[in-house]
Parts: sequence; structure tokens; C-alpha cells
Amino acid sequence: MGGEMKPVVIIGGGPAGIASAVHLARRGVETVLIERSARLSGRAASFLYAKMDEEIDYGQHVLMRCCTHSIDLLRLLGQGDSVSFQKSLRVPMRSETRTDEIASRPLPGALHLLPSLLTYRFLSFSERMNAVKAALSLLLRAPDDVSFDEWLRGQGQGKREIATLWEPISVATLNAHAGDASARAARVVFKRGFFKHHGADIGLFTRPLSHVFSSATSYLEGSGGTVLLEAPVSRIIVERGRAVGVETDNGDVIDAHAIISAVSSPNLVSILPPDVARDKYFSCLKGLNYAPIVNVHLWFDRSIMNEPFIIAVDSRIQAVFDVSATRRDTKRHHIVISQSAATDWIDAPINGIVDLSLAELGRLLPQARKAELIDSLVIKSRSATFVPSPGTDELRPEPTAPISDLFLAGDYTATGWPATIEGAVRSGINAVEALLSTTTR
Repeated sequence: MGGEMKPVVIIGGGPAGIASAVHLARRGVETVLIERSARLSGRAASFLYAKMDEEIDYGQHVLMRCCTHSIDLLRLLGQGDSVSFQKSLRVPMRSETRTDEIASRPLPGALHLLPSLLTYRFLSFSERMNAVKAALSLLLRAPDDVSFDEWLRGQGQGKREIATLWEPISVATLNAHAGDASARAARVVFKRGFFKHHGADIGLFTRPLSHVFSSATSYLEGSGGTVLLEAPVSRIIVERGRAVGVETDNGDVIDAHAIISAVSSPNLVSILPPDVARDKYFSCLKGLNYAPIVNVHLWFDRSIMNEPFIIAVDSRIQAVFDVSATRRDTKRHHIVISQSAATDWIDAPINGIVDLSLAELGRLLPQARKAELIDSLVIKSRSATFVPSPGTDELRPEPTAPISDLFLAGDYTATGWPATIEGAVRSGINAVEALLSTTTR
């Protein structure tokens, strides 16, 4: 792919598009990466909150050590130190009356979690034994056509085991309640992450996300590529069954040797020619449902946490992160409550969300009862990620589209991973491999 050949055009500058562009650049392929925003980063973005003079993330993103492709990409971008990983898995679990943790122990394979499960204080002894049996079954098989909740009940799991163990992990990793996620999607998280020694070690970003991913601009331009910012794409140009270019909102046309779409499925459908969008390959994307995430940013006059994060049990909030501690910011005391699958929160009034959050923090964290709230900010994302509901695997497309020279990337594609940064990065690499395989036949 050299000489007078036109560039590969990549639409969308989030992790999927960045991964595609970087992977192509390493193969010596000329690329044009087009992003509608002022910086590369996509949904993994941040912005300056002037009132507190702090760059804050739109959403709270976490990596696990099994996210190997994301880790490799960050290293290539010179951002390997932007994520701080635990030395070994430790997930603090906290309710109003109890504290415990899901922690790794020096045992082989999935057995590394066995001591935690056998002593988990939120369950009785018999419930713990039931949970261990279900975990062993989850290692073997879980279908895509039943919900995780239904599968768990079939394994003898009661309300208590589901509510205090399986549900918190399902919501945090899949942005879906156990009753909405497929059993297979949950199995992916547990088998590749939690059931592997060090697979689920938690990594938290130590700097704002836009700073992390926008570093791809200098990498790509230094490799001979082009990055176009603030350039929304209005349509993909298709001629005689082949994708030949894109047109931006301001009327600029960019000819392409091939196109990789790395935008969300609804955005992709909106920029395709109508007759192309009606093809079954694209029309089935309308069957993907999306779930909201709400992030509640709170600034206090003092520190209220002793951990970088906690998972709440028997609470109306889910996960709490100490952003200031992770970023080693001694000037502020900034925490974030991340509420996934937040259907009940997305249309709730802001004041009500803040009041509920403060009340729950007071129940969970004794230090919060004495702290004074300085400021708050609620960020709602109505369609944050697709829901990996039963049967969804059949709707997730492979990267090669039925239109010649058009390839798809995005966490909704058939990566075998849930809607995460890792799923997005893998999708970008999959799209490139599919593209290169067609040019070498």
C-alpha cells in the first residue's frame, strides 16, 4: 500500500479510531484520522471545569490488567504511566454496617479468589459455598440466550448472593444489571479478568483522559499521518458498491483508499447512504440497546476516603472513587460516584441526585458526615454503552462491511469483549487486520 495510493480514512478519534490509526501507522500505511471534537479521545474524554480549576473526566474509566491491548497502546503513545495498577486485585466492599474485600491470594488460576469467597462477610457460610459452586460453573460455560440473573438462579444462587456479589460486578463491568446482561457477557468478564491471577488488577487513570488519548495526535503526525480535528463527517461516499471517501460538514471531500468507521453504531447509520443503511448488516445495529451512566462529582473541604475506590453494597449508589488521591492532588478533595445502568437516575433532578449521593456517602463513610460540600457537578450520559443483553452477540457485526473498502471499529462490534476501552482498542486492531487482509489477497 504505497506509491500514489490514497490514504485510509478513519472516522472517529476515540480509542477505537486511535488504535486503528496507530496500528496502520506502524505498518507504514498513510492515514487520515477525522474527529469532530477539538481533541482526540472520543467518549474517553475530559474537560476543564473552570469553577474548580480542574480538568475532569466525563466518565470514570477503569482498566484491568487483562486489558493488554489498551496497555500496549498507552505505552506506544508514551502514556504507560498514566494508569496506576494495583500490585494484586483488591476490591473494597462496603455497606453501612460491614466492610470486606474481594482480594487475590497467592494461589494458582481461579483459586486465587477462593479465600475471599469463603470468608465473604456479606454472605452466610452456605451462601458462600453456593457462590463458589456457581463460580466454578461460570468457568465452564454460560450461554448468550439467557440473562446472567437467570443463569445464576439456575445455579442455585439466591437473592443475597446475587445482590451482594454478582450484581455489583455485573453493573460495574457491563453497565448492565444481572437481569439485563447475558450470561455469556458476564462470563467473559469473570473468565478473562477475575478468574485469572492478576487479570483483574484494577488500574486507575492518574491524569485526565483527554490528556492521555490526545497524545496520539503527535504520534500519528510524527509517523506521517494526518489528524483533522473539529471536522464532523456528514456522509460516507459510496460509488458502485465501494466506499471511496467522506464529506465533512463544511463540504470538504476526502478521497480514500479505504474507510474505517470508528464511531458509534447510531452515528454510523446516520452518515451512510440510505440504501446502504437498509442492508441487514447495518439495519440490525438498530437492535442494540444503550444504557445510561451518571457521574456525580463532589468536592469536599477534607478527605472522606481511606481507599482509592470502594464498591457499595446494600446502597443506592454503586462505586465511589477518590479522584484527588489517584491524581495525587493535594489541593482538592474530589470524589466521583459512578452510577452505571442508571435508568432511575438519568431523568432525575440534579439536586435530588446530589442529596441522595450525600445521604448514601454519610451511611457508608463516617468521614463524610463531618465534611462540608464545596461544590458538585452531575454529568449524565444517556446512551453511554450498548447493553450486552441476551442475543446481542448475533447483532454485533464483524469488521468487514458488505460495502467494499468499508470496515467497522467500535466497542459494539464483534470483539468478544463488553463495551470498554479494551473492547474499543481491540475493535480498531480487528478492523485494520481485516482491511490489510483484503489488500494482500
